Amino acid sequence: MAFGRVVLGFVAVGVFFLAWNQAGRRLGSGGEPAAVPAAGAPWPALLVEAGLLTLFAGLWFGSLGSGGAVLLFLIVGLLMEVPARIRGQSLRAVAVKPMIGGVLRILVAGVLLGLVLG
Repeated sequence: MAFGRVVLGFVAVGVFFLAWNQAGRRLGSGGEPAAVPAAGAPWPALLVEAGLLTLFAGLWFGSLGSGGAVLLFLIVGLLMEVPARIRGQSLRAVAVKPMIGGVLRILVAGVLLGLVLG
């Protein structure tokens, strides 16, 4: 896999995450949890997340193939969002919509990386 494609994938996912962050800031409300996950996250953290996800996707698409990529990124999204949201809370207090939004964000990023790297 060419380095240029990896950089292009990083830029695409980085821009997607920054746009998602901006949408979350606009849709978020005062006292409630953000309507969109990662809303208000600092941009360096978003770019680090985009870089790590791009490297992970590069390993997947460069060695193991593209089959099952949607399922893979669904599982990765669940692994990233669910434990972070339920840690230290009762299951009744977990906000489900932001958790689903976070999984969707990773899933869309994985599909985007599949288009660029696959």
